[in-house]
Amino acid sequence: MTVISPSGKPKRSLQSMSIERRYRNAIRLFLAGELPNFDHQRHVDIANILHNLPFGRELMHLGLQTMAYRNFVPDKYSAEITNFHWDRLDGTLPDPERFADLPGGAAGEPHAAVAETRP
Repeated sequence: MTVISPSGKPKRSLQSMSIERRYRNAIRLFLAGELPNFDHQRHVDIANILHNLPFGRELMHLGLQTMAYRNFVPDKYSAEITNFHWDRLDGTLPDPERFADLPGGAAGEPHAAVAETRP
């Protein structure tokens, strides 16, 4: 959900900032076009993460375009297909452990998921 400031501009909520922190490494690698093992499930996981952020749809388009160009398959990207499936996402956040294969995991820090759960 996007929070609107008094001036009418979207701003990040505490929830969206928490999500950004929890998945920052996965988001960064996706937007850089460097996310490894980008299969269907990982694609859906990233989409559900971005679905919870302001301008998530636009970030999804940007990341997919970057991934397509970096992998030399620019014709594989389709804005129409992305928009079609975006509207069907439920926004359920994936378990950060799904990104355990990334250096530093989903957050980019060793043991970040454990640190957040401690009182």
